[in-house]
Amino acid sequence: MSNQEPQERTDPVEELDELMTDESAEPGMSYTIEYDDDTDSADAGADDTDTADNIDAEPEATAEPSADGAGTGDEEAAAAANTAAAALDEPDEEDSTDDVDDSVFRAYPMFSMRGVTVADAKTGEHIWNDLSMRCEAGTSYGVLVDAHDTRQHDTLVALMAGFAHPAEGSVMTKATPLHDLTPLELRGHRIGVLLQQFALRGDLSAAANLAYVMDASNRNYLQPIAVRAQELLTRVGFAPSGDDDATQAERSRALVRTLGAVDRARVMVARAIATDPDIVLADEPTATLDEADAADILDLLRAQVHGESKRRTVIVVTTDPHVAAAMDETIDLTH
Repeated sequence: MSNQEPQERTDPVEELDELMTDESAEPGMSYTIEYDDDTDSADAGADDTDTADNIDAEPEATAEPSADGAGTGDEEAAAAANTAAAALDEPDEEDSTDDVDDSVFRAYPMFSMRGVTVADAKTGEHIWNDLSMRCEAGTSYGVLVDAHDTRQHDTLVALMAGFAHPAEGSVMTKATPLHDLTPLELRGHRIGVLLQQFALRGDLSAAANLAYVMDASNRNYLQPIAVRAQELLTRVGFAPSGDDDATQAERSRALVRTLGAVDRARVMVARAIATDPDIVLADEPTATLDEADAADILDLLRAQVHGESKRRTVIVVTTDPHVAAAMDETIDLTH
């Protein structure tokens, strides 16, 4: 192995971001979700019920009461029964509101792909055809892809991260298509991405990698960026909380290119959550780790569904069934 220092190069992710701002990029298709309006049908049903009640009630209104008043008592009992039945049939306003809120939440998951179709630009062959999935907040997902089709794998990650857009269909976060967001809004606020390559800058320290992302996001933080970076590194286990401040600071100043594989993976997770995104997307995060270290990193990723002030969606794209199964739910795209 050569001892020469690698030459500094531009961050390919930044280059991709610049390319994605090109107005010639083909936009995805938009769509509208329509809800059935049950209000009119409910009112119509209520009118029909009232009419039927009135028709049935007319003979009782003209009935002769008995001498002992039994007829009057029967009428009062019937009226009370009708009132009670109407009260039971009347929907609770609070429950109705909750049902509407739940239906809207289910209609707009944290991340979704609907009818996504992508074709090879040269051959026209479909790479993905009519692909759909949905991922909810507060859940981690293992997305299993074919190990022998790297083109499908790479295209899927590019679509999910917003580096590419489908020819047909939509890729969305909540109710917003990814192509409607700028690269800064998308990867600086909405999605934290862990790529197999270029996820870190080797010429920067662990703490500086986090500060680099936070500075670029243009977000405001309650703490100084340096303090937040150190806390994040401690949270992911890179700078153990049992170490004193001086030891933690010294460890955090180590250049990323000098770190071992598991330490790099921990810094990658910290960098992905540095801007407190809604979605954490990881592409083969354990590819270079042994079994024990891989289990630790998968546990760490799964724990990120609990954000600082929100429930996140964590998505791991992998060709390893064991990695996919380590998440809360598995989405198998190999069939």
